Amino acid sequence: MITVNFIDKIKDYFDRPKSIDYYNVFSQIYMLLTSGRTLQQAIRDITPYQEKKSLKNSLISIQKSLAIGLSTGAAFRKENVFPKIVAPSLEAGDRAGALSRACYQLSEMFYLQHNLYSKIQNALFVPKMSAVLMILMTIGYTKITLPEFIKLYNDTGLEIPPIIAVVHSVVNSIVDHWYFTILFIYLCWKCWTKFAESNLNIVDGFKLRIPIYKKLHFLFLQHQFSSTVSLMLSSGLTIPDALMQAQKVVDNVHMADSISLVRTGVLKGLSLTDSMTKNNKDKIFDKMLIASINAGERSANLSSSLDSNCKYYERTLNNMIDPVSTKLTLIVIVPMGIMIVAMYIFTMIPMFNFMGQIN
Repeated sequence: MITVNFIDKIKDYFDRPKSIDYYNVFSQIYMLLTSGRTLQQAIRDITPYQEKKSLKNSLISIQKSLAIGLSTGAAFRKENVFPKIVAPSLEAGDRAGALSRACYQLSEMFYLQHNLYSKIQNALFVPKMSAVLMILMTIGYTKITLPEFIKLYNDTGLEIPPIIAVVHSVVNSIVDHWYFTILFIYLCWKCWTKFAESNLNIVDGFKLRIPIYKKLHFLFLQHQFSSTVSLMLSSGLTIPDALMQAQKVVDNVHMADSISLVRTGVLKGLSLTDSMTKNNKDKIFDKMLIASINAGERSANLSSSLDSNCKYYERTLNNMIDPVSTKLTLIVIVPMGIMIVAMYIFTMIPMFNFMGQIN
C-alpha cells in the first residue's frame, strides 16, 4: 500500500502542470477568442492537445461547468489544477467584457514565470551535479581506495586511524543498506514538509534571512506582488480586490500579512503608497517599488507602473541567478573537497610515520 501510494505521488508530481503548460492554454484560448470562438468552444478545441492528464481533465470539467451555466470565474475556481490568480483574473475580465485581454495577460505572466523558473533550474543544475559528483567520489574512495589501504595496514601491522575506521564503517553501512538510506531520507523529507506546513512563520522568516538566498527571495516576492496586482488592476479589479488576490498568491506568509495590512489601510481611505509606507516596518516592500507605485498613482497609471516594476525585477533576478549559482557551487564543492583531502591525509599519516621509522 505504501509503495503504491508513493508511486502515485511520483506520477502526480510529473503530471503537475507547469508555467509553460498554463502559457500554452491561455495563449491558445486568447487566439481562439480573438478569432470569434466563445470561451466554451475555445476550451473544447484545445483540450485534446493537452499532454498533462490533470490539465486535460480540468478543461473537460470546465467545459461541463460552462455548459450548465456557471460563470467563467466559478468554473475555473472549482479546479485546483489552476493557480489561484486565474479565476479572479478571468472573472474580472469577463465582467468588463475583456475576457480575451485577460487571457492574453495571463499567458504573458505565465511565460515570464516559465523563463524565470527555467533560468533558476538551469542555474541550480551545476551545484546539484557538483554535490552528486562529490558524494560519488566519497563513496568511491571509501569503497575502492580505502579498503586497499586498510589491507596494507593489516599486512604491515599498522593501526588504522580511528576517524578513517569510523568513516569507512558509516559509508559502508549507508551504501550496503541503501534501501534503509532511501527510506530514512524520505521520512526526513516528510517530517520537514509537515514541519514547514505547520510553521510557515518560522520557515518563511528564515527564507528572508538565509545568506545568498534572501536577496533572491526578496526580489522574487516583489516580482510576484507587482505582476499580480498589475494583472488584477488591468483586468478591472479595484485596488483592495487586487491586493486580496496578491495576498493569496505570494509565496511568503510575512509578505501576505503585510499585504493584508496594506489592504486594510486602503479600505480606510489611505492611498496605496501611504498604506505600503505605513505597513513596511519589516521592509518587506522594496523602496523602489513604493516610489514607482507613488508615481503611478500620481499619474493615474498604476497598472502600467507595476508592469514596469515586474519587468525590472525579472531582469534583476536574471542577472543575479548566475552569481548565486557560482556561490552555491563553491559552498558544495569546497567543504566536501576539504573532507576528501582530509580523509586522504589521515589515511596516509600512519604510512608516512612507518616509512620514517624504516629510514
